[in-house]
Amino acid sequence: MTKTDPSGLKKGDTIQIKVASVALGGDGVSKDRGLPIFVAYSAPQDTIEVELFDVRKHFARAKILRVLEPSPQRTKPPCALFGVCGGCQLQHLEYSEQLRTKQSFLEQACRHIGGLEETVVLPTIPAENDLFYRNKVQFPVRNPKNSNRLLAGYFKADSHELVNIKHCPVQPGIIDQIMELVKTLFEESGFQAYDERTHTGLVRHINVRYSFATKKALLTFVINSTKTQFFSRHSRTIKHKLEMIAKDLMASIEDVAGVSVNFNSAEGNKILGDEFLSIGGEEYIEEILSSKRANAPQRLSSGVRYRLSPGSFFQINSEQAAKLFDAVRDAVGDTRPKLLVDAYAGVGAMALWLADLAEKVIAVEEHPAAVIDGRYNAELNNIDNVVFEQKSTEKALAELIKQKVTPDIVLVDPPRKGLSEEVVQALLKLNPEKIIYVSCNPSTLARDLKLFATDQPADLEKDVQKADCLGYKAKQVQPVDLFPHTHHVESVTILERRGHGLINLEEAR
Repeated sequence: MTKTDPSGLKKGDTIQIKVASVALGGDGVSKDRGLPIFVAYSAPQDTIEVELFDVRKHFARAKILRVLEPSPQRTKPPCALFGVCGGCQLQHLEYSEQLRTKQSFLEQACRHIGGLEETVVLPTIPAENDLFYRNKVQFPVRNPKNSNRLLAGYFKADSHELVNIKHCPVQPGIIDQIMELVKTLFEESGFQAYDERTHTGLVRHINVRYSFATKKALLTFVINSTKTQFFSRHSRTIKHKLEMIAKDLMASIEDVAGVSVNFNSAEGNKILGDEFLSIGGEEYIEEILSSKRANAPQRLSSGVRYRLSPGSFFQINSEQAAKLFDAVRDAVGDTRPKLLVDAYAGVGAMALWLADLAEKVIAVEEHPAAVIDGRYNAELNNIDNVVFEQKSTEKALAELIKQKVTPDIVLVDPPRKGLSEEVVQALLKLNPEKIIYVSCNPSTLARDLKLFATDQPADLEKDVQKADCLGYKAKQVQPVDLFPHTHHVESVTILERRGHGLINLEEAR
């Protein structure tokens, strides 16, 4: 029996619709037929002929057959693989429309997920350079059936089918050059790509990190092996071949500063394992970020230097990262906090950018390599009021609560999954004057903002009768375009404490 929805639509139908807007995730959406119809690579005001491939009770999905009347916001994509490669979703939109769309993503999320009608979302801060901006790529690799040829690139949208990338317009040309030589050298070595179905094959990912300041690159080969196996007698040939590949790369391309191996023998789609080993050249590169604001302090105008190891987290767009960090400085404001806590600090990128605004900054990061880089970065920039603590955010906040230490400001920059409930509850207990939330995911940001708005922290209700918190109001959200041509958007949200003093939770109930 063919599946239909109450509007009478069914899978396989060909219909004509007009696109109203772009939804979270980048698909255009039309409500012409009584329910939302999502269409990838469509633009607001497009009139299109589509074929339905997924029809459900409350929504449907379709693919474009023909663009009948193109939107004024449509433009020619800069990449020939757009629509095939899943790396970018918005190249068909004029850049100004991309910026408006990303602002709307945050407005949609705050309203529909967070239930926050009054939250002010500011216009998106644009990128000066919307192409060739990526400072890092992580390419999975595959072998075609019955072939030793090595393919590396991005997956097609909603699939594990690899698109082999030779030229990518959102990454600098030197990365294209490096990747082509790497693939050739691996093919000549006879190494097989990892097969996730059989858990066989050696090479899982090829990662490149690039510094725009020094024009140097670090390569990391993610291999299906443990470190112990790598040094076993059986694997000596593999080790020697990889070292020779590293040597050939550095001899052929002077911009390659060093090559490392990452060991990941676990099943699943996790990209990196926990252990790295340098097999040639430098173990890190240095990036320099500078503020272009006329009123920026001299140290920011001159540039903050960052040492980056292969596994350390760093914003993927160096130029825009400086604008993001300036937006965080704006969020801190004119007051000089005695204590600022930077949670999920990575290599201390934001902590060092903010160091002159606070008497003391505690940078919390659980990954050892990032903490080592962060401490080195503080010395590199002659900053002595930033203290790095290697621990999880959950543990660090719990210790502050136990010690009865209340930061004036807490800065959080969590991964895409957002904050754990444990972190939200800990922040409500700590009750700082201000929380600054840097997010790369509008949906999880909105979810967490809704939790911060509560005046009844869940775990406190069970344990005590009073809580020193009235919740937090999201004062404003500032989008920053770190990922041009994709649906991803970074943002800086200012959360201000609603009130002071104790509330009685029993009375509140």
